[in-house]
Amino acid sequence: MIFISHSSSDAVVAAEICRLLEQNQIKCFIAPRDIRSGREYAEEIVNGIDGSQAMVLLMSRAANTSPHVLREVERAVSKNIPLLVYKLENVELSKSLEYFLMSHQWLSRERGESYGEILAAARELEQTQTVEKESDVTEKKAAGGKRGRRRMWIGALAAVLVLAVSLIGLKAAGIFPPNIRSAAESFHIKTGDTLVLGSYLGKPIEWRVLYLEEKDGRQTAVLISKYILTMKAFDAAESGKYNHDESRDYISRESEADQDLELQAYVRGNSCWQNSNLRAWLNAETEVVAYEGQAPISAAMSEHHNGYQNEAGFLNGFTDKEIKVLLERECHTPGNALDGGEIVTLDRVFLLSEEELAWFDEAGLSRLSEPTAEALEQDLSQWYEVSLSEYGVKEYCWWLRTPAEGYSSKVYLVENGYGIENDEISNNIRKANAGLEGFGVRPAVMIDLKSYFEMQEP
Repeated sequence: MIFISHSSSDAVVAAEICRLLEQNQIKCFIAPRDIRSGREYAEEIVNGIDGSQAMVLLMSRAANTSPHVLREVERAVSKNIPLLVYKLENVELSKSLEYFLMSHQWLSRERGESYGEILAAARELEQTQTVEKESDVTEKKAAGGKRGRRRMWIGALAAVLVLAVSLIGLKAAGIFPPNIRSAAESFHIKTGDTLVLGSYLGKPIEWRVLYLEEKDGRQTAVLISKYILTMKAFDAAESGKYNHDESRDYISRESEADQDLELQAYVRGNSCWQNSNLRAWLNAETEVVAYEGQAPISAAMSEHHNGYQNEAGFLNGFTDKEIKVLLERECHTPGNALDGGEIVTLDRVFLLSEEELAWFDEAGLSRLSEPTAEALEQDLSQWYEVSLSEYGVKEYCWWLRTPAEGYSSKVYLVENGYGIENDEISNNIRKANAGLEGFGVRPAVMIDLKSYFEMQEP
């Protein structure tokens, strides 16, 4: 049996290699697939390593900094289990991994492998497996057979991994052999890919794969809508009328509401994600959404447009099967200046935090996005049309869930970078009052990949 050690970020490649090995009669241990239900995760990992004849380590930047990968490698070395390092990308090893790996065999992802070389690798694997079976018999009669058997495993793995590298390269060229195509593509997904899940305003929703990880023993993906789906206020003013309460208005830039945090949130919308109208709408499946406090009526927004108190919940456009694909994600969000501290919520649909914008950089994706035609048709504020006309930029701004520091009403959002005063924008992030209804919404979800692809099967 072969233990495949990998970072959760490389789960897709690990799954492909596992399939290739097992299709060639080499059994694998790979987490989380082989973690038995109800068992201690760490104990299962240790048992998996101890019961393996060899370990394949998928080396990447993520693996290089993973404490879990380091512990697995350390265990394998301490048990004298042969290690084959499969380098996915060029990376300077951490000192700890360099210590363990400096004497082990390496393979690198290669490009331009020919079809003939794949056949040669497959034949070499077949021959090696035959020799391995013979060595099993010899092992019982001769001392040192176990060490020889492990060398045979390494030879077999090298051949199969050359095959794996070749197939990954050929996939991009579209020249998979017919009998391998379906198996290799059934679970092939990477950041930047586009998936379709659910519908909104009568149109299927396209999502970008933003972040891949292992979560609670599952292979999961965080998706963000490819386009801005709607223009909505983050939260309506609790007073029922934006910048007003029962006695006066607070339109002046230097009004009392700029100093009084409770009053600020009351007349301009509360920037706390946990209690926001937008969070309640995004996570509702029902035709009628139950809001705590002031519902998102037009009068409670800055321009008296885009009220959504009578709109069905966002998840109302998902089928029962699609709902089951969604996982609850633990969202950590700073409290605003009124509440303070960190707030933790469980959400099936959420907005990204300011910190989670780093996923775009890691995935090599742009943060910018355009609204859909349906979103523009629904939008009554016409702020986008004004921006487009004045600056000629199709990309538009969209809400984050992170409250702006020092305020109880302002929330950060991703800006397109045009027409904003320098003191209002930093690294394409600006702040705006929660009750402003002309800004975009890009929902994010976390899905179980296995359930998603099972749902695609007829």
